[in-house]
Amino acid sequence: MVEQLVINVGRKIRELRQQRRLSLRRLSEMVGVSPSAIQKIEQNLISPTLGTVLKIVKGLGTTLQSLLDEQMETRDVVFLPEEKRRTVSVPDLKISIQSLADGLANQAFSAVLLTIPKGARMKERDFQHQGEELQFCIKGKVKFTIRDETYLLEPGDSLRFASYLRHYWQNVGGTQAQLLMICAPPIHMGRNQNEG
Repeated sequence: MVEQLVINVGRKIRELRQQRRLSLRRLSEMVGVSPSAIQKIEQNLISPTLGTVLKIVKGLGTTLQSLLDEQMETRDVVFLPEEKRRTVSVPDLKISIQSLADGLANQAFSAVLLTIPKGARMKERDFQHQGEELQFCIKGKVKFTIRDETYLLEPGDSLRFASYLRHYWQNVGGTQAQLLMICAPPIHMGRNQNEG
């Protein structure tokens, strides 16, 4: 079984905000999230949506990946046994994201394993970022909508697209689905994203 790591996002957000000498009010003005909501997130009293976390990390001048990294040193070769992978749950999307390749110096792409429960879906919103994306279906059935066209991915199917295009997905199969997602340049969630 893959080890699940609990990420204390609130504590890390507070540390970054304090390092940058930003008040709750100033960060709130920068990102459009109320000071009380930011404070509750920092105290882990509420579980923020992915969209809210993305706004905050962008305002802090960092990325979601950086926020979740555990002070990993960069190397030229990275071997990551399955039991050492970090898994992060994204409550508002009901998915888990498992990083497959972190820590490489001058990383050219990011690779993650998305586990999507039956019926889960990304809300119909503009979700965009720079570069390109490759989705490879490992198991289940996932419907992707890019602009207004739909694509059904089943095991062995792949979908490559310019990730600045509005896109979202839905697990339409009767079981959990898994996708290998590769983004180039590395997906910097919180930077160059349009939350729509």
